[in-house]
This record gives sequence, C-alpha cells and structure tokens, in this order.
Amino acid sequence: MTITVEDGTGLATADAFVSVAYCDTYHAARGNTAWAAASTADKETAIVRATQYLSEAYAWQGLPINQRSQSLAWPRTYVTDSNGYAVPSNAVPGEIEQATALVALAELADPGVMAPSYTAHSRVKSEKVGPLAVEYDLSRTDAEGARPTILAVRDIVGGLLSIGAGSLLSGQSVRV
Repeated sequence: MTITVEDGTGLATADAFVSVAYCDTYHAARGNTAWAAASTADKETAIVRATQYLSEAYAWQGLPINQRSQSLAWPRTYVTDSNGYAVPSNAVPGEIEQATALVALAELADPGVMAPSYTAHSRVKSEKVGPLAVEYDLSRTDAEGARPTILAVRDIVGGLLSIGAGSLLSGQSVRV
C-alpha cells in the first residue's frame, strides 16, 4: 500500500495527514516501541484510518481550501488557534499531525478502535453455566475503549474546532 500524504494544496487524492516517517519520529521520541515493531504496511493502514477519523469526527473551523474537491478536512482557510493566531491555509497544522500519530498508534494496536461497533442490548458482562462462571473484559469492545485516545486528541486539536463543537466558548479554549 502506498499512501498519499496531504501536501498543503488540498489534494483530491490524499488519504493521509502524515507520513510513516513522521509517525516513526513522533513515536520514537515518546518511546512507543509497539509502533517501531510494526510493518510499514500496518503503519500505513493505521495512518489512513487515523486520518479518516480526524477528517470526519470533528467540526473544524473554516473551510477546506479546495472546497468539496479535496479529499480530506485539511488544509483549511479562515482558521485561528486557541490563542487567536491565524493557522496557515497551505499546510496541515502541527496539531493535526500530532493527533494523527496518536490515533494511528491506537489503530495499530486495536484496528477499528476509533470507530467501535457497539450494540447495547447484546453486551454480556458475565456468564454462568453450572459451576463454571466467566466474566469478560469488554474494555476494548465498547465505545469506552477509545475514550482515552479521544480525550488526548481533543486536548491537542481543541483550539481548531468550530465554535459550539466543544472546544471554543466566547473565544476561550475549553479543555474537555
């Protein structure tokens, strides 16, 4: 698989906000050895899933620079960060790159964790058959499995979210 990294021009064919090399550097600096041990193909797949999640899961400020013809949510125009500084419209912001690396690590460890399939009525916590009893660890099979990554991502990208999307209120950044 070869990924196409967004280069800041609003590509119609981009499927990644960051390269494998970016994530390699990001995770090496943080001692995330699971990333280093993975194959390039698995890393690329995780980056594509992370990019898709970030493109679709949040209401971002501004507008895509190439309107509907660009494939990803970034780059965008008319965006300011939580300090009121203009975000360049010819690049993917560093916050988005960092968030992509973080989500890619979660997706590498547990593919699909950011888009969990959950049916409330079919969840079983424990079963007992005769003298045998089993309790299941459901921490990664329900929506709560992705919560720590979601909160970390919100901390990173919160200043770029649209007003009313949970990050900005009266011009002040609110950490969720």
